[in-house]
Order: sequence, then structure tokens, then C-alpha cells
Amino acid sequence: MRVKFILPALTEATSPLFRPIKYALFPPLGLATLAGFLDPDDEASIEDEHVQRVTLDDEPDLVVIQAYITSASRAYAIADAYRSRGVFVAMGGLHPTSLPEEAAAHADAVFIGPGEDTWCAWPPSTAPARAGPA
Repeated sequence: MRVKFILPALTEATSPLFRPIKYALFPPLGLATLAGFLDPDDEASIEDEHVQRVTLDDEPDLVVIQAYITSASRAYAIADAYRSRGVFVAMGGLHPTSLPEEAAAHADAVFIGPGEDTWCAWPPSTAPARAGPA
């Protein structure tokens, strides 16, 4: 299974005053931690939009998006782009945990709470090929 993990850029990261050195020194490790739970045969990629532009023209089997409150709009746009092509999208993070009903309109599965706990309770290898909003 090809799994793509995405960290959309925070709104403040689009400012000309944004200092990316913070991300170089303290990279977000949440998605990398979740990737570590995949089966050895799975293919994982992680795209951090603070470091590089997210590519949307690929064909993963599963997209996992971590959304913060200030990146929710961007996260939803990315999720909608993949779902429109039939890719299963899972979303978690602070924003989906706070507003799961809102996130469910853009994702097939919504994780509430710490990803290290909820991800293990839902092995990605059992994700349906396509399902309605969670």
C-alpha cells in the first residue's frame, strides 16, 4: 500500500516574516511516528509543506493529513483534491480533534486525540478502497 502523509503549511508560514529555521531545528515528528507503524511492505512518503510544495498529481492508496487550526483550510483543500479522485483520506490533529464533524466533510476517516493511540486502533491496511465520510 502507498501511504502519503501530509503536513499542510500553517497560515503564518505563508508570511514573508516566517522563519523556517524553526522547522529545520525542530521538525514535526507526528507523521513520521505514524509512518513507523506501517507494515514493512508499505510505501510511505511524508510531505511537509513548510519545507516543500505538496504534489497533488500522484496516486497514493491512502493520504493522511495532520491539520492544525491555522492550516485547516489548506488541509481541507488537499483532502478534497485527493477524495475527488477516489483516494481514501484520513485526517487528524488538533483541528479535527476539536471539530470532528467539520473535518468529516473532507475526510473518509477522522482521528480524534493523539495519533499514536488512535492510529494503532485503526490499522491502515484495513482501510476500505473508498468509503463515505467518517
